Amino acid sequence: MNSTRRTVAAAITLLALTGCAGTAEQAPAASADTRPSPASSSAAAVNIERPATNDLVKESTADGARAFLYYYFDLKAYVLQTGDAAAMLEHLDGASSEQAEAERLQGVYDDGGWVLGGQPKVENVLLTTPEEEVVEGAEVTALIPVNPDAYTEFAEDGSVAEQRPFSPEGTIYTATVRFADGAWKVTSLEETPDADLPEA
Repeated sequence: MNSTRRTVAAAITLLALTGCAGTAEQAPAASADTRPSPASSSAAAVNIERPATNDLVKESTADGARAFLYYYFDLKAYVLQTGDAAAMLEHLDGASSEQAEAERLQGVYDDGGWVLGGQPKVENVLLTTPEEEVVEGAEVTALIPVNPDAYTEFAEDGSVAEQRPFSPEGTIYTATVRFADGAWKVTSLEETPDADLPEA
C-alpha cells in the first residue's frame, strides 16, 4: 500500500515536472514573436510599439507644450517605421504638410514598401512664445533643432525608391501648437533650416 502510494506520487510529480518543462520551452518562442525588430535593407520593422505619453503632455503650460512637441516627434519616428498615419493625424489641426507626409508614409506601407532610418532626433524644443502667454486656446510657437537619420525608402520589390543622406548639421523646424479641449494639437510644422535659434 505504502509502496503503491509512493509510485503514484512519483508519477504525478514526474508528470507535473514534464508539464512545466514543456510550458517553459514554449514561452520564449511566443515572446520572440512579439519582440520589436528594426527595419533593414531587406524587410520592414516589425512589432514597433506606439510611443507612450505622460501626464505633462496634458497640461496647458509651457512645459506641457514642450513635452507634447517631443512626443509628437516620437510619433513621427514611429510612423516612419510603421506607416500608421492615424498616430500623427489625431494630433494635427490644420498642419497640411504634416498631414500630407503622414498619408504619404501610409501609402508607402500600404503598397508593400517600407522605410529604413529617417527618425528625427530632437535636440531641443525652444518656445518663442513667452511662457506667461502659454494658455489654453493660444497659438504657441517653437523652434526645434533636429538631427534626422539617413533615410532610405524601399518599394515592395526591395528597390530603393528614395534616399536622403545623413546631414551632420541637422535642420530646424518651426512649430505652432494650440491647447484646446484638454489636448495639444499641431496647427503648423514646417522645416525652416535657416531660422535663427534663440540664445540659451
